Amino acid sequence: MVVLGLLLIGAGLVVFRYSADIAGRLDSYISPPPDNGSNITGLVSPGSWYLPFAVWGFGFTLIGLGGTMLRSAFVSAVMGGGRGAMGGGPSMSPDALETYMQQALSTSRGAGLNPTPPKEVVKVKCRNCGNLEMEDAAFCRKCGKPL
Repeated sequence: MVVLGLLLIGAGLVVFRYSADIAGRLDSYISPPPDNGSNITGLVSPGSWYLPFAVWGFGFTLIGLGGTMLRSAFVSAVMGGGRGAMGGGPSMSPDALETYMQQALSTSRGAGLNPTPPKEVVKVKCRNCGNLEMEDAAFCRKCGKPL
């Protein structure tokens, strides 16, 4: 995703840099054929003054898409790489998530006067698989054996 983002940014910069040349070539395809003076209505294109702006907009769009892809790739790497939440896998174990949520809830409840300190979490290791469970758990969540 990083390579594709860099390619899009590069293509956007090239399009932005050469927008006048690209607009000139596009104008030769878009403009009507040369008028021989028999145009009674006067509906001839005034020179397509908008084409350089359209090409600039396309270049900026490519740069923006490339930047978005780079940002997404870096955020994904920070959040756990290919195995993280953005990579399709779990980013936190259920125990770590539960501990985090307990601490967050305890601090948000006591946000007013005299907040209570976070409660100490005690874990028990399963003898069968080694998974850490809460102190009061009767069965292991991973293997299902009694603790």
